[in-house]
Amino acid sequence: MGAIFSKKSRAPTPIKNCEITEQDQAIIRLKTQRDRIKQYMKGKQKYMDKEREMAKQLIQEGRKDRALNIEQMVNDLEFAQIQQQVVNCLSDGNEALKNMNKLFDVEEIEKIMDETKEAAEYQEEISNMLSGKLDQTDLADVEDELNALLAKEAKIDELPEVPTHDMPERERERAKEKRREKVALEA
Repeated sequence: MGAIFSKKSRAPTPIKNCEITEQDQAIIRLKTQRDRIKQYMKGKQKYMDKEREMAKQLIQEGRKDRALNIEQMVNDLEFAQIQQQVVNCLSDGNEALKNMNKLFDVEEIEKIMDETKEAAEYQEEISNMLSGKLDQTDLADVEDELNALLAKEAKIDELPEVPTHDMPERERERAKEKRREKVALEA
């Protein structure tokens, strides 16, 4: 029973590339240190409230200078402890950042940037070819070719000038005969 509608059990797929790097460990240390500071602040808040009550009591008793000294000492101690934790966190973060920077070599990054620039220039050249844009050398070649064609065409278009003098009689008769032949052929 249940064989038709039951799901086949699947083994969980293993997680690939689950190495924990030094950077991961540094990040975890920083986060746990942050959480510890938050917990420490909560605990110190209770302690500060207690010390303030004691300082208020000393003020009421007329020992104001002692109350100020106690409160100042408590504040200085708390601030020094927080500073120490912050410095530790900064040190851990700095170490993690140095490790990350070791992965990147400046020359390698420059090489990648140069390759990217070359690839972009190559792509622009292809785009210009496809869109029909010409660079300066191609434009000069095209203009030279156009000038050569115009010069060649100018030579072809050079026709003899129309004569301004009267045609001799013989040539007039031949022209008339040709016209008659054309008319006769057309008819």
